[in-house]
Amino acid sequence: MKFFVRVFAAFTLFVLFGTITSQANDKHDKRASLAASVVSAKTVYVENQTTTAELQNTAYTELLKWGRLQIVDSPQKADIVLRVSNGNYVKFVPGGENPPASKPKAGNQDFAGADEAVPPGSTRISVIDPKTGNSLWSDIRKTDNPKAATHLLDGLREAFDQKQK
Repeated sequence: MKFFVRVFAAFTLFVLFGTITSQANDKHDKRASLAASVVSAKTVYVENQTTTAELQNTAYTELLKWGRLQIVDSPQKADIVLRVSNGNYVKFVPGGENPPASKPKAGNQDFAGADEAVPPGSTRISVIDPKTGNSLWSDIRKTDNPKAATHLLDGLREAFDQKQK
């Protein structure tokens, strides 16, 4: 009987570990995958939803170093919008409207990570379709010091590289 219990426990742990590993890999694959519209984009607008201009400046600097996308001055002129947010953004709600705080923006429900909280000291980088407002890609990076902030766009560059291979 003890042998059966040990075999059953080992089998259960094996199945549980395999499921967790599979789910983690699926989440990573979804985050790394870019839509064709993102890969073919030529222009980008940077939308700063943080409480500091430093992260926006870092995003500009990193985009210029990368040289893959031309920065434009409005979302209407952009193929994609690069939204930088850290959870401290306050949005104006006109005329007594109270949108539910727990409901993610329409169109983002199917995107992994689009409604996850941003941990303290980190920043979410999202690629947004300017026509629909839908999130096409998202990543969270540590930005609690200037050196870490210079890696703000590493995830996006890696996703571009993966898609082009």
